Amino acid sequence: MVLVAFGAPDPGASQQPPYGPLTWEEGSPLQRLALAPPFERADPVGAGVVSADLWLGYSNIFEQDSSATHQVFLDTERLLTALTVRWGAAERVELGGRVTLETTGGGILDGFVHWYHEALGFGQANRDRFPQDGYSQELSDGGPDLLLDIPRRTLGVEDVQVFGTWLLARGADGRGALSLRGTLRAPVATNTVGTERADGALLALARVPAGAWYLHGMLGAGAVRASPELDGVLRSWSGFFGVAVERSLGAHVAAVAQVQLASPLLAGFDHRELDWPASNLVLGLAGAWREGWSWDASFQEDVPADTPAIDFTLSVRVSRRWR
Repeated sequence: MVLVAFGAPDPGASQQPPYGPLTWEEGSPLQRLALAPPFERADPVGAGVVSADLWLGYSNIFEQDSSATHQVFLDTERLLTALTVRWGAAERVELGGRVTLETTGGGILDGFVHWYHEALGFGQANRDRFPQDGYSQELSDGGPDLLLDIPRRTLGVEDVQVFGTWLLARGADGRGALSLRGTLRAPVATNTVGTERADGALLALARVPAGAWYLHGMLGAGAVRASPELDGVLRSWSGFFGVAVERSLGAHVAAVAQVQLASPLLAGFDHRELDWPASNLVLGLAGAWREGWSWDASFQEDVPADTPAIDFTLSVRVSRRWR
C-alpha cells in the first residue's frame, strides 16, 4: 500500500508540510547495550512551545547461533513505551527528556511469524527447532561465562534520556532544515552480568525538500559504556546513519520509506549476526489531524536478515503541541 501510494498523483501535495521521518530506533538487545537514538525531525519545536510524544514499538525477536566464540539465544517479544517531553527554549533551541519503559516475555506472535516465513520462503533461522512463544535473552563467550542475561520485565524503566537540539540552518520557505542534537542517557534496565554505565551521542539531522517529496537524513556517533564486565567484547563507540524518503499524499498525510543502519557494538566474534552493522527497512505513514496533533505508524523488517537487527517491529506515535 505504501509503495503504491508513493506514485499517487496529487496536484496540491507539493504545498504540504513535512510529516516524516518515521519514529523508530534500533531494537536489538545486542545494540541496546548503548544508546540507540531515534530518527527524528530536524526542527526544534519553536520558542515557548511544549510538545509531548507517546511512542509504542512492539517487536518480535529471535536469534539463535553457536560457535567456538559464542552462544547466543534471543527469543522474546518486547513492547517499548517511550514518553518524551520537549520545550522550545528559543526559536532555534529545543530541550527535552525521555523515559523508556520495557515489557518483555514469550509473546504471542511466533506462530504467525513461522507461518509467513514459510509462505514467503524466508526460512526459519532455527525457529522451528524451539518451542513457540518462549523467552530468552542470553549471550555467552562460547563457554560458561555469560555476557548478556536479561530477565523478563513488565513496564520496567529501560533508560532516561535528556537532550538538546540546535537548529543550524533553515530554508527560506521553512521546508528545509539542518540541526545538531546531543543526547545523554542513564540506563536503568538490568543485565545480571553487570550494571550499564551512562553514555551519549551527537547527531546531525537534515531535511531537503523537492516538490511533493522530502529527503530526511541522520548521521551521528555515540560512546559505548556498558558494564565493565563487557569491555573486552565491546567497541568504544557506535555510528548511526539513516535516510528517509517522504511523499506527500494530501493535506494531512504522507508515505515514508526509510533505511537505518547502526554500527555493531560487539567485536571479536567474527560472525555476521553479532559483529556486523544492524540494518533495517522501515515503511509507514505519517500525518496530522486537528491543530497541534501529529502521528506516524510503521512496520520495520531487518534487511538483510543475518545481521544483529531484530526481526520486525510494529510501531505508532502520537504527539501533541501546546503554545
